Amino acid sequence: MVVNCGYQAGGVVMQQAGSFFSSRRKLLILSALLLIVAGICGWFFTGFVTRNGDELERTRVESLASTAAASFDANNVVMLSGDAQRDSATKTFHDLRAQLKRVRDVNRDFRFVYLMRPKADNPKLMIFLADAEASDSPDYSAPGDIYDGPSDALFSVYNTGKPAIESPYTDRWGYWVTSVAAIKDVRTGKVVAVLGLDIKADSWISTLSRYRNFAIAIVGLLTALVLLFLLGLYLQEKAAARLAQKLLELERAQQGLRLADVVVKHTGEGIIVLDANLRIQSVNPSFERITGYLATEVLGKGPQLLEAPEHNVDIFVQIRSGLQSADHWEGSLWAKRKTGGTYPMEANVDVVHADNGEVLHHVMVFHDVTVQKQLEDRLRELSATDGLTLVANRRMFDEVLEREWHRAMRNNEPVSLIMADIDMFKSYNDLYGHIAGDECLRKVAQAISDSAQRGGDLVARYGGEEFAIILPNTNEAAARDIAEKIRAAVEKLAIGHDGNLIARHITISLGISTRIPPQTTDFISLMQSADKALYRAKESGRNSVAS
Repeated sequence: MVVNCGYQAGGVVMQQAGSFFSSRRKLLILSALLLIVAGICGWFFTGFVTRNGDELERTRVESLASTAAASFDANNVVMLSGDAQRDSATKTFHDLRAQLKRVRDVNRDFRFVYLMRPKADNPKLMIFLADAEASDSPDYSAPGDIYDGPSDALFSVYNTGKPAIESPYTDRWGYWVTSVAAIKDVRTGKVVAVLGLDIKADSWISTLSRYRNFAIAIVGLLTALVLLFLLGLYLQEKAAARLAQKLLELERAQQGLRLADVVVKHTGEGIIVLDANLRIQSVNPSFERITGYLATEVLGKGPQLLEAPEHNVDIFVQIRSGLQSADHWEGSLWAKRKTGGTYPMEANVDVVHADNGEVLHHVMVFHDVTVQKQLEDRLRELSATDGLTLVANRRMFDEVLEREWHRAMRNNEPVSLIMADIDMFKSYNDLYGHIAGDECLRKVAQAISDSAQRGGDLVARYGGEEFAIILPNTNEAAARDIAEKIRAAVEKLAIGHDGNLIARHITISLGISTRIPPQTTDFISLMQSADKALYRAKESGRNSVAS
């Protein structure tokens, strides 16, 4: 804003120089007008820069609490009862206290680090769950202690899940600011507690001072430029030849800029130019085409508006961290269009330095790889699907079982496995031929899939006429219900089979095994147990379910 005011004023002066500067009085009037304009622009500029510095500092402090909160496992926090005697006897409580201490010790500006949530029988009061202070410290707050300080920010974070900051305050320990962030259950998004950080406000005050001093310096520079401009009017004739040379050099530079502008505007890749603080300064037309955002909508904002949180976790924080140790970052991430749709992109970010090493800009070049990603996903899908039955193949089964076993280990949840085998299928192939056998396999696979349709369930062809069904977070009783549903669905197909002496139609036997995994990667016993149960179902007369 200040620079624009200076340019506009200078342009008016140059156009009217011949008539307006005919006397000393007119020159003095012009000088006064320019200084007034510079003063008004400087006043607005100083306020803008100071507010911007305050906002950046708030964002920094909020990110400290948000980053720390993200490191806590909500499942462990939920286990705290808020009762000092009960919690102090649990390993979870001591582990959380140790984690709070690590958060506090990692930054020397942190004073108090604690976990809170509303009291169960009085939701208008906040109680402590855990505190990083030593138990014998006079500042220690035990589980269940009621927080008697200002709590509007705490309740706001707990109710909305959005981080908040309490304005800086002074107490007997010094000058502080409190940042509060929510600890959420990653599956439900529900806030289970709030994490509070009391942080020294010295950096905050220092930052505001730096921004304010910077703005004052710019205003002073503007004033000096105005004075120098007025002085230059007296030396105009002497500098005419020098000015002509400068104009020639400027024209050459502009030709180079015009050529670069043509390349930027017509390339198929999106280009974003950001300042040192990762705020968008300019974008090219391909950016608008890919993202759906107009340049006027994104200028001055951070690239986080493109972030797709359902796919990435603070990806731009990771980019910023990577650029602290190198001048180049490249990778794949998911982005969000203005319409809300997401798409994969390949991106490169480079840092532009001044001669003295100061960071001037960041240049981000990216392109939409949706078609490539769709092709990769399709190939991955084909590689994980059984070509005959169109259910998951053995390779997909192995990957999902291992993944669900580890998930059950983390969450201490049961996982069930059903092994199913078509009764006397070899004799079916011998009687009716392999073409009929293939059709039979497809129908049985469809019946099994229709009977196990919960989110997370996986039906796979284990081999030949044998199928496997993975049931995450499912106890034995629920697994038996599903197995019985599958058995009945296959029998309901009424596929004739004269070689099946027990029913004269296709039947299926199923074995069930349920485990709550120990802290080990050995999930083979689950498969072996389900396989043994299958053989018991076979031995008991087939067309049955055994656990």
